[in-house]
Amino acid sequence: MKLIDVAVSHFNSKEVRQIEVPEWDTTLYSKNLSLADKSKWMKRADGDNWNYMVYAIIFGTTDAEGELVFDIGDKSALINSVDPDLVSRIATFVLDIGEETEEEREKN
Repeated sequence: MKLIDVAVSHFNSKEVRQIEVPEWDTTLYSKNLSLADKSKWMKRADGDNWNYMVYAIIFGTTDAEGELVFDIGDKSALINSVDPDLVSRIATFVLDIGEETEEEREKN
């Protein structure tokens, strides 16, 4: 088996992730994102990090059935009327950047 086949198989086998958002009394889910997903949102954001984070939330969070929970019409509210700490936390989860789980920390 070629290395690229192993790499693709690994990506395809990753499970859908979830995050509890107690402030909203809900659980959000996110598939594993490809570089194509992230690139598309980055282009739309036109260099604005907050817009990039909001696009990640709009297009990257789902309910348990895999249905998007936000749409593009929610962008203004997410930017202007939602706790920015929650926006940041959820976007970080969707983008899967830098936060180790408790299990991962215990291994180190």
